[in-house]
Amino acid sequence: MDSMRSAGRRGLKLAPVAALLASVAALLLGNGLLGTLLIVRAGQEGFSSGAISAMMSFYFAGFTIGALMLPRIIVAVGHVRTFAGFAAIASMTALLHVALVEPIAWIPLRLITGFAYAGMILATESWLNAHAVPSTRGQLLSIFGVVSMGSWAIGQALLNVAPPADMTLFLIVSLLISAAVVPITLLPSHPPAQVTQERVAFSDLVRASPLAAAGAFLAGLAIGGFWGMGPNFAQRIGLDVGGISAFMAAVLGGTLLLQWPLGWLSDRVSRNLVIAAAALASAAAAVGVALAVGAPLPLLLAAGALFGGFGIPIYSLCLAVANDDLPAGRLLGTARGLLLLNGIGTAAGPLIGGAAMTIAGPGGLFLYAAALLAILAVLAIGSSQPRRRIHAKAARSPSTPMITGSLDVMICMESETEAARH
Repeated sequence: MDSMRSAGRRGLKLAPVAALLASVAALLLGNGLLGTLLIVRAGQEGFSSGAISAMMSFYFAGFTIGALMLPRIIVAVGHVRTFAGFAAIASMTALLHVALVEPIAWIPLRLITGFAYAGMILATESWLNAHAVPSTRGQLLSIFGVVSMGSWAIGQALLNVAPPADMTLFLIVSLLISAAVVPITLLPSHPPAQVTQERVAFSDLVRASPLAAAGAFLAGLAIGGFWGMGPNFAQRIGLDVGGISAFMAAVLGGTLLLQWPLGWLSDRVSRNLVIAAAALASAAAAVGVALAVGAPLPLLLAAGALFGGFGIPIYSLCLAVANDDLPAGRLLGTARGLLLLNGIGTAAGPLIGGAAMTIAGPGGLFLYAAALLAILAVLAIGSSQPRRRIHAKAARSPSTPMITGSLDVMICMESETEAARH
């Protein structure tokens, strides 16, 4: 412990994790491009909205299953081999999309891809946390969040490199995923120690932190619908490839700008109030996106940026609420319970969002998200549970909202729980 404190006093050092951050950047460049590319290509191939939403839902289902099952593989074979093995799987599945251009093939491929990304993200996250100390953890995780979201946003811009109908973009995705292996395999560092895994019953989780449980699920439904069907929404309102990538990048750019301020604010005032305000702002922006269909593109981009900036960090804020409400010995199990709730919502979001688009037109996707976010805001405002700081304030690091790409909210799980444990 003394060595950890002395390390913290020396300030933030990025050199030990520079290669790790480079691997994350390459990985999420490829993932950001692939998620949007598949939706655009599916639209060009005439896939139905149901098939497209199923593709996205199966990705999130695979990610959720992987996040719950794969820690034992990391324990068994180590972080580097886990990352490299699942990177190979993700690289192969990216190319298989070109060879098998049918919904019946793409849906299971997305399930496999989500499972593989869960393995890589879990390995990366636990490795990163091994280098973090309490006094610099918030800064390090903030940098990690910026790298993650920035890479995902740049991945959207790569959609303009070649026509989606060609195989060029799929080759670029495969190259980027393969390139992600190089820095992490050459990183001169010992793998991090494993933490003991603990299960927490849903009933215990809901009783101890009802707002966190409800928020994780509702945020998954709302934001998962966007991750899965956002590019299809942009395509259906008549945006070209450049407009689609600009819209997705605007949503991610808004998150980059607001994730740190929301986390900073939630450390200083009631987290319930911050969640309520963020949910209301995101709901209003979602209505703005729906109303901006046919309006000048800058208005659509501005509304999209506000929707993402206030909406995407909500899951991390819910994790912070759970950190306040539960004892340190149960935080890891609690985070995994919240991850499952969020994953279920994220997997169902594209299916329900796709149905909303069928019923109400393209704007139905964001009206659906607005309704869910408004419900969450009401729950947060009406929550009478006092904010409890079970952990000493000196032991806590800032609860900086973390996001991770198609990733949505999954990346932050290990970082938040590890931060609370130290």
